[in-house]
Amino acid sequence: MSTASEAAADAEVASSGANTAGLRGNMGVLELIFTVVAFNGPVVVFLGFIPVAVLLGNGVGTPVVFLACGVIVTMLAVGLVTMSARLKKPGGFYALITAGLGRGVGLSSGFTALTCYFVALLSAYALGGIALNTAIVEIFHGPQAPWWVWACLMLIVTSVLGHFNISFSSRVLTLFLACELLLMVAYDISVLAKGGAHGIGFDSFTPNQVFSGSMPIAFLFGMGLFGGFEATVIFRDEVRKPERTIPMATYGVVALLAGLYALTAWCFINSYGAAAVMDVVDKNMVTASTDSIKEYTGQFAYDAATIMLFTSSFALALAAHNISARYVFNLAADGILPRRFGRAHERHVSPHRSSLALSVTALLVLAVFAITNAPEDELYARLAGLYSYVFVIMLLLVTLAIGVFLLRDRVHGKAVGPAVASLIVFAVLCVTLVLATQHFDLLTGATGTLKNVLIIFIWGVTLAGGGLALYLKRNRSDVYHSIGRQ
Repeated sequence: MSTASEAAADAEVASSGANTAGLRGNMGVLELIFTVVAFNGPVVVFLGFIPVAVLLGNGVGTPVVFLACGVIVTMLAVGLVTMSARLKKPGGFYALITAGLGRGVGLSSGFTALTCYFVALLSAYALGGIALNTAIVEIFHGPQAPWWVWACLMLIVTSVLGHFNISFSSRVLTLFLACELLLMVAYDISVLAKGGAHGIGFDSFTPNQVFSGSMPIAFLFGMGLFGGFEATVIFRDEVRKPERTIPMATYGVVALLAGLYALTAWCFINSYGAAAVMDVVDKNMVTASTDSIKEYTGQFAYDAATIMLFTSSFALALAAHNISARYVFNLAADGILPRRFGRAHERHVSPHRSSLALSVTALLVLAVFAITNAPEDELYARLAGLYSYVFVIMLLLVTLAIGVFLLRDRVHGKAVGPAVASLIVFAVLCVTLVLATQHFDLLTGATGTLKNVLIIFIWGVTLAGGGLALYLKRNRSDVYHSIGRQ
């Protein structure tokens, strides 16, 4: 299977030494938290996600669902942190699932994770291109251009930043995320200080409201809010003192996301009043959040929110690019992908080759979107929904892997508590996946043939990993035994 050039690349990697065979960085707890939360896109969630969750989920009771999902994700995080501390290997979910469920499922998870984050990257480019065009035209009165022109500009900047060490990107993400958090906190304080539309109400926390509407859909949206929390483990080789940094960052991300989104959703509901908010999001779902910002925080904050929709999208794209590049790097380091992509930059100790390959692939996909005139008003929503679906599959695999690994760990001894917590989350995610499949059209906007094609594609990619592992076991045992950074 290997070509001469591939063999040369293998030799180059093998002879490059420890300094270039792996990644290195110096991120601390806050830098890692900001890098991961940036992938979540807080302003994107506020402006585009919360109104949809209120409308299609359990309405006024949405904040409680967000908190409940935070508890479930915390249970998953306990197992994740415990297993990561015992395994101490790079590769993120790809390595963890391989250790827990074997190389076949592990390689399937590697393909699934790469698909998940690549789709997230494309959705960020789509939203960012649209948001930047809106800001340039409406705020700066500049020229209008197709969304994909601005998306390609984002891609170029992201590619340049991805070439350097992760510490450089983390500083950029920290700056953007700080602005986002400042805007959301200012909004929350303004709503609370002004007493909302009719005084601050606590209707969101009453049983009648919590169990109103569609709880299954509310739960699907709630779990989707925490996308990215798991990425702390993929940066294991690029943080200071990973045994301390990764657990603190993981729990910090979950707590920040659960608290911030529950509080902001509650303030958003109070900004219109519990009795009126459903009519508002039903009639003006797209502008409900920005209109509320303008009313309570002023014109400047409204303009800032318009601009930050772009900066949040850019931060999301950069974070997704960095995570995706590291999955390419780890798959290449194991010989699954060409090994040339598994070599780190000699000076920056970054996955520069995998980063470039990822950018070229994303550019080709954006070109297809541009040539086929993909509808910009639907593209982001469809890609984001597709990401959410794949994300649930990925979480389902890792919760099962964590539970199995911790119950069978003979080196460190069984960890029954974290294992049971992970398996409880696994059961919850099985139900979630069934619901997500049943409501796939609602998540992605895809119906009919397109819906079936997308579902077949997603599961096809996942199963392809297992099929390739079986082939490697029979024909390339050396590569097979390296699966999962073993």
